[in-house]
Amino acid sequence: MSLLQGCTHDPETLLSRLGEKVLVTDFDGTMTAVDFFDVVLNHVPTETMPNYWGQCVAGELTHVAALNGIFQHAPRDLTTLAHWIPETQLDPETPHAINTLKSHGWSVLVVSAGSIWYIEQILSAVIDDIEIIANPGGYDAETGLWMGWPPSELPWYHAHFGIDKARILRWLMDTGKTVAFAGDGRPDLAAACVDGVAQNFAKSWLASQLSEAHLSYIPFERWSEIARHLAATDRTR
Repeated sequence: MSLLQGCTHDPETLLSRLGEKVLVTDFDGTMTAVDFFDVVLNHVPTETMPNYWGQCVAGELTHVAALNGIFQHAPRDLTTLAHWIPETQLDPETPHAINTLKSHGWSVLVVSAGSIWYIEQILSAVIDDIEIIANPGGYDAETGLWMGWPPSELPWYHAHFGIDKARILRWLMDTGKTVAFAGDGRPDLAAACVDGVAQNFAKSWLASQLSEAHLSYIPFERWSEIARHLAATDRTR
């Protein structure tokens, strides 16, 4: 189900697997130091391909179409892609951080406007301890690396990003869950502005946007810092 639907479980099952406190976290650039699409761009000859990301920022392409366009230029060779994946630089303390969060009653829900294909691979060591909502994606020897749209009937469907992170936060809070959020980029801005979120964590572009709007957030550089902060907050209550 995950590759075609973009989530580890259907909405009802996913909700039942989450605890009363949920850290909703972006993946690329938040849990990792480098976005996967930037890893691809670092390797492929960009001078011979359209400026997909520039067109996306200019509003000429959807986020989903832009990333799929970039991924289509990746080599059709799984061994090469496997060698590229570590270049995203996942925070090495991620497994320990997830255990810390679990010990303090926090579930981890990774919510990404990227592809579930590479997210599941990068997080394979902790895949049983988290839930994921992302855009569908996969690899085929004939068609290459691809990312597509989630089914429009899913409650978090978004016509530009594929995934509506703000809607996911509201959906969780409407069920009575306490929610914290962490992000770094454009798909995270609307979510970081949702009222009622217990704590917002931000870095990079998102942090600068929130600062300009005079909205409060907790800055971080490495994802594991968030676990330590939430654990410390719980201890002071």
